[in-house]
Amino acid sequence: MKILYLTPGCFDKGGISRYNRYQITACRELFGAENIRVLSLLGPSSDDFEDEFPVTWHGTGTGKVSKAGMIRHVFSQALKWKPDIIVSAHVNLSGLACLAGNICGALTVMNAYGLEIWSPMRRDAAWGLRKSKYIIADCHNTASFLVQQKKYRQEKISVIWDCIDNSKFFPMPMPPLETLDKYGIPDPQKYFIILTLGRLSLPDALYKGYGRLIKVFSKIAENHNRARLVIAGRGDYVSELKKMAGDLNLQERISFTGSIEEKDMASIYNSCSVFSLVTESGEGKGEGIPLTPLEAIACGKPIIVGNQDGSAEAVIKDNGYIVDPADQGKQAALIGGLIKDPELLKTLSENALEVSGKYFSYQEFKMKHEHFFNHIFSSVS
Repeated sequence: MKILYLTPGCFDKGGISRYNRYQITACRELFGAENIRVLSLLGPSSDDFEDEFPVTWHGTGTGKVSKAGMIRHVFSQALKWKPDIIVSAHVNLSGLACLAGNICGALTVMNAYGLEIWSPMRRDAAWGLRKSKYIIADCHNTASFLVQQKKYRQEKISVIWDCIDNSKFFPMPMPPLETLDKYGIPDPQKYFIILTLGRLSLPDALYKGYGRLIKVFSKIAENHNRARLVIAGRGDYVSELKKMAGDLNLQERISFTGSIEEKDMASIYNSCSVFSLVTESGEGKGEGIPLTPLEAIACGKPIIVGNQDGSAEAVIKDNGYIVDPADQGKQAALIGGLIKDPELLKTLSENALEVSGKYFSYQEFKMKHEHFFNHIFSSVS
């Protein structure tokens, strides 16, 4: 089985790139690295994953020269290498994948993550979505939208949740203090830390609710002196968030870490008592199933997520709470309850670790891909 894998980028630290890296790695382990060829529109940059990730070819960005190079390499691989399967790791590459698939007779598979599926699409992307033979959706919410709104055949959609590498993300009795000091994070032995983490850039930062979380925290801070909020990540919205914190006189109780090195990610998750990412959904906003809550539960941390998109699928067995993004009072009350009840916090933490191992492990992710690719390949063999 030969797979040509087309990705917009697999070097940066965004959720789609992480999903792509896990997917490519699983395919290489299952079918042999020599049978997987990866073409990436974006190349590596200074703020990407620190470890190297080999690909067959990569471009230099989203400019015309890079896109032309991507198209040229896709058709060259289709004509000369003749893959059995072409995977488009984003809907914007699905049209190109389908054209190449028509040339070499390859099956076409498209990844669907959520936001780009219910946002306005380019004409070629909409065509590629319709023509892709199979879809891998990152959550049931995305799959339902494809069936109900895009009229895609349900039997051609497989849901494969994102996964976590448990060799990198795991509970720590106490994260290294030097790492916490490096990012200005308060001592978790003294404070109850609420953590959120992600790209703090517009427009995504708005629907991801970082500003709303500051308002939620202002309610918590009134009654709980030990409470601290840590907002981890970098982006062009940080200055506005800092202003919000200052306007609420919370600048001494809210920490902004800046960009987090990959080797320090597990320590950052382990510094918190609870992780929060409550997103809104709609045109131009929303999530499939975001990766950061999954990384948090792998570190044994309860999560608070929104009820409008795939985020809710990360809460399975009392490993956190699902809330309406508009109900800031309820979110504040739930977090306040965890501050006052250490036993409840402990129970949710234990459940988080169990859920992570059972539903979101890399081995589970890999097994589902093995079943998926063997199934579709056998249908035409």
